[in-house]
Amino acid sequence: MKNNPGQLMAFLQSKGGCVWEADVDMQQLNFISDQGMHILGFSKEKWIEIPGFWESRIHPDDIGVVSQYRDLYSSHGRIYSFEYRMVSVDGDIKWIKDSVALIHESGFQPILCGVMTETTDFRRLIEMEKLEKNVFRLDINNSLNELLLSYLTGLEELFPRMQCSIMKVKNGHLYDGIAPSLPAAYMAAIENQQIGENAGSCGTAAVLKQQIIVTDISTDPKWVDYREFTLIHGLRACWSNPVISTEGEVMATLAMYYREPKAPTEDELQVMERVTALLQIVLENRQKTEIISDTNLLMVQSQDLAHFGNWNWDIGHNIVTWSPALYKIYGLNSSEFKATFEGYLELLHPDDRTRVREIIQNVLSTGNDTEFEERIVRPNGEVRYLRSWAKIKSDQNGEVLGMIGACLDNTEKVRSMISIEQQNKQFRDIAWLQSHVIRAPLARIMGLINLIKNTPPEELSQSELLDYLSTSAHELDDQIRIISQKTEVKDRDDI
Repeated sequence: MKNNPGQLMAFLQSKGGCVWEADVDMQQLNFISDQGMHILGFSKEKWIEIPGFWESRIHPDDIGVVSQYRDLYSSHGRIYSFEYRMVSVDGDIKWIKDSVALIHESGFQPILCGVMTETTDFRRLIEMEKLEKNVFRLDINNSLNELLLSYLTGLEELFPRMQCSIMKVKNGHLYDGIAPSLPAAYMAAIENQQIGENAGSCGTAAVLKQQIIVTDISTDPKWVDYREFTLIHGLRACWSNPVISTEGEVMATLAMYYREPKAPTEDELQVMERVTALLQIVLENRQKTEIISDTNLLMVQSQDLAHFGNWNWDIGHNIVTWSPALYKIYGLNSSEFKATFEGYLELLHPDDRTRVREIIQNVLSTGNDTEFEERIVRPNGEVRYLRSWAKIKSDQNGEVLGMIGACLDNTEKVRSMISIEQQNKQFRDIAWLQSHVIRAPLARIMGLINLIKNTPPEELSQSELLDYLSTSAHELDDQIRIISQKTEVKDRDDI
């Protein structure tokens, strides 16, 4: 076949697509079949009459294929296959698969001939899958806005005439718009726009929870209140899909703008549905992740404020997982201390280890929840008082899998109780001592009274007795004053 140009041309035409013939530099096409019009939308005359026309329509990122074609001059009749992108008359990207061969007929200049087959739908499908995989990869490490911007940028590369946006929906308003190529002034103008019927494509799609296709913004009543500033920015068509969660809540809207009046093709509608489905997954997952993250943050903050930590013991692997607050209670660093049951026992006050071990063993053997007091010793030697809880985790067959629990740092409360008890003891001791001090002058007074009662008047020395009574009364008064002063000081300290 390589020595029979007629057979080669017949073979190429049998493959279908657009058959062409050109010089070895691909600067001048001598022939192109009618299918050439369908691929890029240009007439056959454009292809043939304009030198270098083929090269001028190749996508800039694929321009390297030109030199590959020219290198075919040294080939020997083989059929080569190339894949590249071309730009159509309306700016769309078309993927081309081209089967090419060099024909060198005796007595004639060598020529290149081939058959172009458009593979746009297939290649877009592949590129869409790559883009979606990239989105899910980014979903782990990037912020939501970074992820969405990357996704929309990829879509616009696949559909160069399309300008995309995503607007989140909250409290009946559109906000936090993301758009790689729409004018910043336009995006600022629609920020916080209220949703509603005839509130543009996105506002209407959000309130009706259905797809809205506006092929001409200049005439569609849905844009009457927003038409002027939208047309100023050169936007003429807008298709919008609501992104609805599994609970039926509109989370966002996807919009596809064009700079000329345009109705979507069936392929474009399918792309919209595919993109909307992916956005639902991304937004819903991110919402749930944020809820979990916020809940965990609140729990950590609450545990810190309450001096309350929790733990989880995987008994089979003897791995104990502590919450950050529990590490703080123990005065330990999670990067330095690997929690195990034995390690936990070592941190207990020596006087509590045997008792606590028996409590935990009883929980394992009986399966009953428990609550107990324990003391721990921090690395700096400080003793802390904990109130702890423990509960067994079992599978559906009742087999023990592990244990979960929590600890409340009661140290300040316990120390306050100990301090109060010590103060009470001191005051009891003081009261006992002072009662004996008071009883001495009081006993003398009572003795003098009995002496007066039992002694005849003519034998009493009234002046001397009064001196004794006065001295004893003053001693009693002094002791009462001392007690009163100490009580006042205690009351102030308590306040």
